[in-house]
Amino acid sequence: MIGGVNTSTSRLASAYNIGSEQLNATLTRIATGKKFQNAAEDILGFLKSSNLKVDISGYQQVKQDLTEAKTFTAAAVQAGSDMYEKLTEMKDLASKYAVEDAKAVKDQDKLDQWTAEFDALQAEVQSIVDNSMVDGKQVTGTDEITSVALDPDATNSLSVTFTTDLSGISALAITGGAAGVTTEMGNALSYLTEAKKFDNIVDQQVRMTDTIIASKQAVEQLVSGIDEAEEMSKAIDQQVRQQAAISMLAQANQSRQSVMQLYM
Repeated sequence: MIGGVNTSTSRLASAYNIGSEQLNATLTRIATGKKFQNAAEDILGFLKSSNLKVDISGYQQVKQDLTEAKTFTAAAVQAGSDMYEKLTEMKDLASKYAVEDAKAVKDQDKLDQWTAEFDALQAEVQSIVDNSMVDGKQVTGTDEITSVALDPDATNSLSVTFTTDLSGISALAITGGAAGVTTEMGNALSYLTEAKKFDNIVDQQVRMTDTIIASKQAVEQLVSGIDEAEEMSKAIDQQVRQQAAISMLAQANQSRQSVMQLYM
């Protein structure tokens, strides 16, 4: 009879220890928010989560590269806008100069003033063409400015290259009339259009990449994140079982003591 009581107590103690381990594991998952911590706990879930994390990291790098490319396209848009604005002023000066120069009696002071203003604007535009740089690369040339992968495997990429030649700006002179300036205004507008196109593409790709990252993060959370309600339900159930085991252990100890008294 004593042996039977000892066997029951041993089994209850074992059940209590197992229950304690399960409760601790559940509470740990709740604290970390993760279903598993290593491959041994859930090999398929662990591998899927690991692959998703690699994908997320890859797209985060793509976003970083796109953000860097944005500095080039934004600089190009600014350069194009500035050039077009100043060329518009130059066209106005050239038109006024042509009218005054055609008069029988010319106002030379005006002609000289407009010439000085024209030349100053032409120098500013030429400076924009020559000195619009990002990381040492000229954004107003026709060489490739930058190339960026649009996915982690570099299956698709975006090459930022402008086709508009702005070299004619250096030859502009007010005595050439408004026609030459108008031509270069058209070139500056074409360049600005290209710059805005690339800038918009980069913006769209950044938004798309953000969506992909958010989607993969949501899936990874489903794979590796706990169902908090389910885990809390498990914890409560395990706590109840632990309390029951403690109560039964106490009763078993009392029974054993009662039996021992019969032999004293």
